[in-house]
Amino acid sequence: MTMKILYFNYLYDIYGASLGSAIKPMELFAAMRKLGHEVEMVWFKDQPGGPPAGTLKRSARDFFKRHFAFLVHDLRLLLENRKFARIEAEKVAAFRPDIIIARLDLYLFSAIKTARRFGLPLIIEADSPPLYEAVHFQKQYWRIAAIPRRIERHLLRSCDFAVMQSRELQRYFTDAHDLDPARTAVVCNGADIDKFSPREPDRGLAHRFGLTGGPVLGFIGSMSAWHGIDNLLRIVKAVVARYPATRFLLVGSGGGQEKLIRRYLEKHDLTRHVIQTGYVAHVEIPHYLQLMDVVLAPYPNLPFFYYSPVKVFEYMAAGKAVVTTRIGQLARIIRDGWDGVLCPPGDFDAFISAISGLLEDPEIARQMGINARETIIQQHTWKHKALAYEKICQQVITEHRLRAQEGGSAR
Repeated sequence: MTMKILYFNYLYDIYGASLGSAIKPMELFAAMRKLGHEVEMVWFKDQPGGPPAGTLKRSARDFFKRHFAFLVHDLRLLLENRKFARIEAEKVAAFRPDIIIARLDLYLFSAIKTARRFGLPLIIEADSPPLYEAVHFQKQYWRIAAIPRRIERHLLRSCDFAVMQSRELQRYFTDAHDLDPARTAVVCNGADIDKFSPREPDRGLAHRFGLTGGPVLGFIGSMSAWHGIDNLLRIVKAVVARYPATRFLLVGSGGGQEKLIRRYLEKHDLTRHVIQTGYVAHVEIPHYLQLMDVVLAPYPNLPFFYYSPVKVFEYMAAGKAVVTTRIGQLARIIRDGWDGVLCPPGDFDAFISAISGLLEDPEIARQMGINARETIIQQHTWKHKALAYEKICQQVITEHRLRAQEGGSAR
């Protein structure tokens, strides 16, 4: 059956950005549309505008944020439920969906209220643990006692179904909130094999960055600590010392590590070996990816690696040999030595050995890239993910309608 799906996303400052958490829903629901379903996506928090720098209004806002944001940040999130519920109701009335899918976010419960108000089934997209992230990565804000945990628990236990992007997340939420595993599923991320495919490098782009000779190692993503920027910088230093003709192409921005990168490169006289592009729109990423001979995802040894990195799927779809960490979902997606190289967490020497092997034998790297693309084609296209979501949505809608009929009959 064809479906009308209404999707709510509450992430801040993300729509239009080349970040996996923004790209995933756009690619997934584009694939759902190709299957014949109608999808309306509602992004509640677009890129912020705000008054220009230097104005009195901007100065007052900056003063308030600097001195009082830690007190009111979470309260503001909680109060947004009222506004979002109003917008959600308007969208439901106009679109008349069969089902709602809503992104799990801190303090937000408006989706469950909206679904109940209109008698619609609700799937929660639990692609990150917002409370865990708030506690561990946003310590500057004052938490409102146990309220965020209660909201998260209520939402996950009250929705019709919850979909996570990794087994690690599924275990985390199931254990934390005593969820019924039968009402949850894992659908990892994927890649568009048409956008990300082996192709001839863009000569103009290569000339622009001076990448006309010697091997190129690449990294795509935000410059965040959890992406392994410290590991990446150590890799740059060690590889350049061994292979002076090697260049590194770092594509992406944000994450707060840019200054650290610049200082490190200047300190170790590595600036001429590294190109930092800054922000690149996702649509342009395939062109940059084809300038790279080997691609890197040197994640650190995180105690809770719950991610499903879109970039790794896109690396593989583009036919590139990827060197990454044997951690979390990556250890299940990649077959070590066949369609990528997995290095033990924290084993820096293993990373250098793997990179050296691929640089010294380009044929192995080429064949590994071919195998990697085949893995994506067979298991991890966005169509695969859309088909998985389609099955879940249809099951949830059918069960919801049956319960409604039984309730009506009882009355």
